Amino acid sequence: MARKRLKLAYIANDPLRKATFHNRKKGLVKKINELSILCGIEACAVIYNPFSSNPPDVWPSHAGVRDVVDKFEMVSEMEQEKKMVNHEGFLIQSIVKAKEKNNKKMAENAERTMKEAMFQLLGGKGYMLKLTGTNRDDLCKYIDQYLKELIHHRNHMLSQSHLEYGESSSTAMVMEPRASYD
Repeated sequence: MARKRLKLAYIANDPLRKATFHNRKKGLVKKINELSILCGIEACAVIYNPFSSNPPDVWPSHAGVRDVVDKFEMVSEMEQEKKMVNHEGFLIQSIVKAKEKNNKKMAENAERTMKEAMFQLLGGKGYMLKLTGTNRDDLCKYIDQYLKELIHHRNHMLSQSHLEYGESSSTAMVMEPRASYD
């Protein structure tokens, strides 16, 4: 059964907040333990309890926490920062990924547009296209590339069929597309 969506907000009710803290703390320690076991990493946790003046809870032990912190401090500052991400770094990474995704989509859209224009021209509806000089050049390049792929596919299919029937592959017809449409 699916759990209902949790509203993330400060819990004003003291007993409920304490109970939630203890349950969440147990869950967090359990997840850190699982991560440590499943991935073979060294991990630790230091959890301060706001409801008592006792020292903070540590996992797996004080010595384990000290070992992990010492190993982290032994790593050079440059290596430490290489794996860390602050808000600015995270946003920069997100922006770069979004730009790459946007560029990929724009390239896909441009190719789809060129393909539609090519088939409109082949269907005799070229008069409906409003092409500028740059668009015509791009369309010619796209058509050349499309023809090269078709010829390559055709020649591959012919060579496969000739090999299947024992004919020499040198008899396969090879065609080359025109270099330009001037």
